Amino acid sequence: MKTAEALGEILTSQVVPDWYKVAVVGRFKAGKSAFVNELLGARLAGEDTSPETAAVTSFRHGATVKATIRFVGREVWDGLRQLYQEDPKHIDAHRMKMWMSFDGKARKNSDGEVVETFDLASIEMNYIKLGGHSVELVLEQPGDRKSENAFRRRLKEFTSGTRPHHCLVEGIEITSPSPLLDEGVLLVDTPGLDDTERFRVTLTEKAVEDVDAVLFLTQSGVAYGQSEKDFMLTLLRRGTVKQLIFVITQVDKTYEQHLSAAEDNDEDPETIAQRVQREERRIRDEIESTLNELSSEDSPAMRRYREQLGVVGLVFTSARKHRDWKDKKDVSHWLHPDDPGGIERMKSQLLELLSTESRLALVAQNIADGTQSTLDDLLAVIENRLTAMRNIKDGEVAEQRLADFRNQFEAARTSFLSAAESDVALLRKNLTDADTRNDLIIETIGLLAERELAEFETHDVGKHWRTRRSGRWGYMYSLQGRVANRIFPRVQQMLSDMTEHFAVFVGHFEKHLSALSASSANLADKLELGETLPFDLTKTLSGSLEKSLSAANELIAAEEQHIISLLDDFVSDEVSDKISAARGKVSNIFGTGTTYSQSLEVRQFYTEVKRLLQEALTVHLRARCGTFAKFLAHEADGVPRNALAEVQATLASAEQDIKAAAMARIGGEREAFEHDCNELSVQLKDVAGACIPFLDGVDSIEVEKSPPITPTSSIPTAESAWVSEAPGRSWIDEVQREAKTTVQRFSLREGDSSWTFGRLFPASLLSGCTRLALIDPYLAKPHQVRNLSEFLLVVAETVKPKEILVITSNTWTEGNGTNVRVTAQFSEDLFRNFGTSLSVDVDTSIHDRYVVCDHGVLFKLGRGLDIYKPATGLAVHRPGNRRVRRTEIDVFAMQEWIDRRGT
Repeated sequence: MKTAEALGEILTSQVVPDWYKVAVVGRFKAGKSAFVNELLGARLAGEDTSPETAAVTSFRHGATVKATIRFVGREVWDGLRQLYQEDPKHIDAHRMKMWMSFDGKARKNSDGEVVETFDLASIEMNYIKLGGHSVELVLEQPGDRKSENAFRRRLKEFTSGTRPHHCLVEGIEITSPSPLLDEGVLLVDTPGLDDTERFRVTLTEKAVEDVDAVLFLTQSGVAYGQSEKDFMLTLLRRGTVKQLIFVITQVDKTYEQHLSAAEDNDEDPETIAQRVQREERRIRDEIESTLNELSSEDSPAMRRYREQLGVVGLVFTSARKHRDWKDKKDVSHWLHPDDPGGIERMKSQLLELLSTESRLALVAQNIADGTQSTLDDLLAVIENRLTAMRNIKDGEVAEQRLADFRNQFEAARTSFLSAAESDVALLRKNLTDADTRNDLIIETIGLLAERELAEFETHDVGKHWRTRRSGRWGYMYSLQGRVANRIFPRVQQMLSDMTEHFAVFVGHFEKHLSALSASSANLADKLELGETLPFDLTKTLSGSLEKSLSAANELIAAEEQHIISLLDDFVSDEVSDKISAARGKVSNIFGTGTTYSQSLEVRQFYTEVKRLLQEALTVHLRARCGTFAKFLAHEADGVPRNALAEVQATLASAEQDIKAAAMARIGGEREAFEHDCNELSVQLKDVAGACIPFLDGVDSIEVEKSPPITPTSSIPTAESAWVSEAPGRSWIDEVQREAKTTVQRFSLREGDSSWTFGRLFPASLLSGCTRLALIDPYLAKPHQVRNLSEFLLVVAETVKPKEILVITSNTWTEGNGTNVRVTAQFSEDLFRNFGTSLSVDVDTSIHDRYVVCDHGVLFKLGRGLDIYKPATGLAVHRPGNRRVRRTEIDVFAMQEWIDRRGT
């Protein structure tokens, strides 16, 4: 019943979303609509040169093509009109401002002829109703060009920024039998990021909330603009950059320009692949420079954000090439041999991201983890009960031994609890001390915020007095968002420093827990408890720690992210009212005095605003840091309590086992009970294997039974490995050639934790190795260098080899050389501490990833060392808590190694 209730709770708490929500975002003229049409396989979005996506349009799967246009309700519309009358410059009144701009206007064609006049009153009467109103448009004859053109023209009436109708639109939903949408995707097309109308920008910002993926479009050859930088920083701050894919559009246009320029200059043109590679480097550099503009320091927080941006996917596309290919037209200069426009590859990359980073992926992981843990607990209870049934001959003796254990264990428990409480008290003191240091950091953060405010001041002071006379100044649109995007790395560093204190507490706690575990094991041996009961408090305590730290990591990461995401909400209503009052004092200067005197008034206004905002930001950050400190202390309080609760549960379960064994023996029910338990265990294991494919852990294969690997095996052979031709490395060739027997497979499931390098490269496999080679083409980025350093340290501490050779690609020489400097320092440390020499060689021919050991063991690395997701929360300070990416590591061995191991 306990297991059934736990499984029911998992299913109740984990809500499966209705679809994958994917937002398409980009600047005007980035080719969003053409890209969306090619993703859908139907031209449903307008592709004119004017802003055609002036309303948020959602596409979902349906049997027919149908558009539902939803309009703002009368209640909301009247509220916007009232707000506009009271304050025309209020950000929420921009929709009404845009609507009023069409009053008296007429739409003209390219020749200047009037083709349509707008009667706003009539339009409003037709579409604005109490409680809302909607209009449906249906594509009557799919595949018929005339019918499709008519459908698009009718839809354009409500989406085009050249007509007032879009101001009335709340949203548009279009159904389509698109294969992509049939995968459960809800595609959201948004207005441009650089739209001049603020209400449409606001629509875009709201559309990307709670999304599973963001397709961020930027035009090929065009500089990475400020609007794109701001948007990317917002995603980074909100923790959704992991769901981002950069899509570079219109590659065909920039390549045609390159071909034309090469012809004009009588030069040999580069291939399209070379141009794509060049542009990818440019965009990567621009992405990195975005963070450097915030701060060039190498703080842990900045390294964390650089790692997150470093793994963002880039894909190059050409909607025109894809469309021509589908229409069976001639296409030159294909982006990929099987995908000329890159759209099919884009779809695959999107679906791969959704399978690992979406809300559904998170729910699936939580269900899998919770189910595995619950079923494991039940299986352990059944196994313990069976063991008790078989082994307990005298229930009274067993009960007395357990009672003696309880009494004698009390001293160890008391000592453990006292030590843990002392560490919690120390943590509280350290967090209190951190509050004092945080005050100084908060002052620095306030100066960064002032820089953003200074830009508004400079802009307003530079305005003409007539503009100021109209009161069109002092409205600091998006100030909170801009401040938040400026300061969030500093705030994250504060939070991370506080989390590090928690990590230190955990390190101390582990030692206390180890001592308690050893005491319980010694006491159990002394009382001969294991002879009658499957009693293992060491396993209980270890499991309790793992569960506690896993839960703590998730909670800490979520709390850190929650604080960072709320940085753009530091201005309270009270402060906002004070700013409005200050603006009101100087908003009616009119034409009196000189421009200089007006500027003085404006500067005085901003001086007051700076004071108000500094106070608001300081209060906000101090409150958030204080709350976070209390949260960490509360989590620390719970860790020892959880461990002791697990101990009590184990002891109570042992008592039940003893009683059950006695009752079964008296009633003669032992055989029937064993039969039922065995059947239930088999069924539970079948369920776990059938419904949770993510539960594959380490698949260890008995060496004696391992057949030689053949080319048809599901596990790749070692014979396909890169082969060294350098002199003195014949041992690498020999191991790669002769290591054919599989001795182990590590299967890492997406999002799992506890996969340290020490676990993946254990002493049992490395022991006896004197020379080791790591072959990995990608080791240049900061997080890859960190992984390399951790791997080298694990290997050096485990077997102290005489030589470690790192063979990588020419990416090693790219960048600013930080990787080379870090590795050089690490080389000195390895030799000084372990007597191990380290060398790095560059080879442009390598592709696969291996670890080769001279004693006959070969690791085939699916992802190389790049197996970890960007760390957050406690995982930043504890490698064992880091989440991994899905991959497999196969371990092969030479027959000589197998023979030696057998002896």
